[in-house]
Parts: sequence; C-alpha cells; structure tokens
Amino acid sequence: MDLQQLIECWKCEVSNKKKPGSRIGLFSNIVKRAYKSNVLRYLLQFRLAQFLYAKGGMRRRYALRMQRKLNRRYAVDISVAAQIGPGFRIAHLPGVVITGYATIGRNFFIRQNSTVGIKTLGLSRYSLVIGDDVSLGAHSCIIADELEIGSGVTIGAMSFVNKDLPAGCTFYNVRQSQILPAIS
Repeated sequence: MDLQQLIECWKCEVSNKKKPGSRIGLFSNIVKRAYKSNVLRYLLQFRLAQFLYAKGGMRRRYALRMQRKLNRRYAVDISVAAQIGPGFRIAHLPGVVITGYATIGRNFFIRQNSTVGIKTLGLSRYSLVIGDDVSLGAHSCIIADELEIGSGVTIGAMSFVNKDLPAGCTFYNVRQSQILPAIS
C-alpha cells in the first residue's frame, strides 16, 4: 500500500466529501468524522497500520503493535496483512475477524460477529479471494483454505460458506424453526 492508496481508502471509508478539494480540507474532514465515530476511528487507524506494515522494517513491527492495540480496544481481529480494497465498511465492530491470508476487493461490507478465516493451520499456501461489492451478514463465517467468492455477492445472516460462490448470487443457509408442544 502506498500513500496514494492510503489517501484513497481514507477518502472513501472515513470522509464524506464527494467533491475534490484541498488535502488539508480532506484531512480536517477525516479527523472530525473519526473523532465522532468508533467505526471511522478504527478504520482510520487500521489503514494507517496497513500502510506502515507494507513499508516493512521497523515500521512493520510498529504496525503489528498498533494492530494488537486496535484489536484489544475495539474487540476485533483484523490482520494488517489482509489485502482489503478501498471502500471497506464495518456495520458494528465487535467480533469481526479477518485473517491475513484474505484478499478482498473494493466495497466489502461486513457486519458484527462475522469471520473470514482459514480452516487448516500450517499449509504452505492459502487462497481466500473475495471480489468487489460483497456484503457479509451478521454472525456469518467464511472458512476455507482455498475459496473464491465472486463480485456482487450477498451472504445472508448466520451463513456458513466453505465453497466457491459465483458472481452476483445471494447465499444463505436454510434454517428451520420448530415449535414443539408443551409437555404437561
């Protein structure tokens, strides 16, 4: 991640300015909005940690320390090694988990208590690829070592995904509720 990508992420995730303006105006807007919202404050700091992680060296070590502090403070576990495109949105922070092996496209929307993770530890290669404009419902899990989710996919609440999903589909697990009569 370079500086231009960092600014693009901040612009579309934290700022609400649509018109191009001065950089000072943009940063002022970002800081004001982040001050008022936990989610925006987290995204601002997370993207900065990702930027530092990509630079390597001592900055990488600082970024990992920053990630640990953010994870404790906001009750999330999103790795700075994850490649997440601009437009990343989180509905509610608690319980969100994203592994460092994930490659996620633009405009990814994740809700509370959802996981994007790997199934088996210790493999030499993982491939978790999620396309653009994907929405992940609350209490959902995407767990696999190799998986591809196409662009424009909507995953419903309380769904478990461990297989590839084609672009443009809606996925949910069928749930049945049953009311049993009371025993007297």
